[in-house]
Amino acid sequence: MKVEANRCAYGQHAYAMKKHQAKRLHYDLRLEWNGVLLSWALPEGPSCQPGVVREAVEMDDHREAYLQFEGVHHTGPIMLWDRGTWEPEPESEDIGKSLRKGVLRFTLCGEKLQGIWILTRTNITSNTRHIWKLGKYPDAFAERYAHRCVLVERPNSISTRRTLEEIARDWTRPRDKHQGQMKLFDAA
Repeated sequence: MKVEANRCAYGQHAYAMKKHQAKRLHYDLRLEWNGVLLSWALPEGPSCQPGVVREAVEMDDHREAYLQFEGVHHTGPIMLWDRGTWEPEPESEDIGKSLRKGVLRFTLCGEKLQGIWILTRTNITSNTRHIWKLGKYPDAFAERYAHRCVLVERPNSISTRRTLEEIARDWTRPRDKHQGQMKLFDAA
């Protein structure tokens, strides 16, 4: 059954998807809520194909100031791969309750990713972190990417159009907090 996505028309929350080359390449989903960025690491990245679920490892919340960061962390280069807004679907409107229950259905209005998605917590943990599954609902966005991969078709930074290699090559560490956001990592 195909559903149509909401348009993120009310009380928008910030969203970002980072591409991070640490020990291995992965993507980081960030959803702004209640003064922090809820965070999940996706070892394979998101899939726009309905029915394909991807592992999403729950990570510690991040500071909102980190949302737009692109540069080099001590673990490796981080790309701002996508950004936009998100909204909970009506059954997940109480975000805190939905997170506690382990099911968060939401709409993304990103520059690359759009439409309705669902995060579902599993009974599995890895190194004391909860494992969730991220899946895409069938909608017009999913139809556009039927038999295609957005990760391959749109691999570069949404803000600078650079690759991870270019970000690593061109990075110069900011000297103070006014020159960049690297200070965010110093206290973490």
